[in-house]
This record gives sequence, C-alpha cells and structure tokens, in this order.
Amino acid sequence: MKRLILLLAGSIVLQSSCISGCVKNLPPEKPVLFGPDQADVGDTVLISISSIDPEDNVVTYLIEWGDTTKPQWSPFYQSGDTIQRNHIYSQAGLFFIRAKARDIDRAESDWSDTLRMQIEP
Repeated sequence: MKRLILLLAGSIVLQSSCISGCVKNLPPEKPVLFGPDQADVGDTVLISISSIDPEDNVVTYLIEWGDTTKPQWSPFYQSGDTIQRNHIYSQAGLFFIRAKARDIDRAESDWSDTLRMQIEP
C-alpha cells in the first residue's frame, strides 16, 4: 500500500490520498450485550459485551448505562472476545443500557440493541 503525503513548507498535510491498494477500514459489528434484566439499588450489575471487527483490530467499548453516569471508552480488547463490565445503580427505576464498539483506527459500530434493566429499591 502506497500513500502520497504532500509536504508544504515543511508541514505534513493531514489528508493523504491513496496511490494504489488502499482498503477502507470497516467498523466493528454492532455489539451484543447480555446480562440480568433486574437488580436492586446498590447491587453490582455485570453485563457481557462482544463485537467482531472485520479486520480483526482490537476494539474499545462505549457503554451508556441509562443513568447520569458519563459514558467513557473502555480499554482495548481483542476482536471477538466477550468482556465483562460492571455498574452500580444508586436509584430505583427502569434503565436502558446500550453500547457501541470502536476499533483502533477509530471506525465506530452502530449502537447495540438495548438491554432493559429494572432496578428495585
């Protein structure tokens, strides 16, 4: 794979164009979530997540827990590995959990299907 990078007065232009053989980076598949559908306030809720990247790149996950917790990207994991993440809800209610995957080259998947979580007092 050859890339043409233009130089202007000693600066690298951020965009490059392919001369031949460039392949577009495909995003990981939509993650699959599974876990319990109910818990009590203060319980540690453990969910499992998995996604496959078509180029077998490592992936990171952004999880929305459905409460006021700010989503953050996880560490990177091998494509196809099932990983576990946990969360503690501080209030009762119905919450909807979803996640998306991003590969090392920053291609992002669609959001997962939603996992419904009922938290009891």
